[in-house]
Amino acid sequence: MKDMLHMGLFLFVIAAVAGVLLAYTESVTAPLILENQRKAEELARREVLPNAEKFNESQFTDTVASQTYSYSTGLTGNGEIAGVVVKVAPKGYAGPIEMVVGIDKTGKINGYKILAQKETPGLGTKLSEPVFAEPFKKLISEKATPVLLVKKDGGDVDGITAATISSRAFCKGVNEALDLFKKVQPQLTAIPQALPLPATPADTASQTSITGGNQ
Repeated sequence: MKDMLHMGLFLFVIAAVAGVLLAYTESVTAPLILENQRKAEELARREVLPNAEKFNESQFTDTVASQTYSYSTGLTGNGEIAGVVVKVAPKGYAGPIEMVVGIDKTGKINGYKILAQKETPGLGTKLSEPVFAEPFKKLISEKATPVLLVKKDGGDVDGITAATISSRAFCKGVNEALDLFKKVQPQLTAIPQALPLPATPADTASQTSITGGNQ
């Protein structure tokens, strides 16, 4: 009995010390992790909207939906609006796909960057690889108003073979970013309408549902 009490006390002390050490480690590393995430997002913003030299954090409140959205407004060196960067996290095959989408002041998609994902290696993870990124870049540069759905849903985007859910999630995220741009466009200063805005599922009455599909 006495040995059991000693063993229990010993285990309790070990557990307490381990808990204190874990708490201390988290308190030290958490700020560093957040700072690294902030830097990664800053680099991503500059990558998808290179004409911007600085970014202001902005918000838009949709009174109809009673929801507030956050985005970054990119400014050029002389203070003019270069466009916006929107962070979205559409649900993919294995979880949310965190990404940023850069949209210039005319409403044209300038680029995207995957920040984090848990998609199937060799399949959904191709969203961040040239095999998917280059055809998408070519599409948005050559077609003024691309339909941002995968081709099997009637759109213009080349989906990843055997990763339909991931491809659809990507399209959903880009369309969410474009929808937010259209909402905040009136509060952006002096935006020239050089190009028509890309078509989104919300604008296409005959769109195919984005849900479903096979990985």
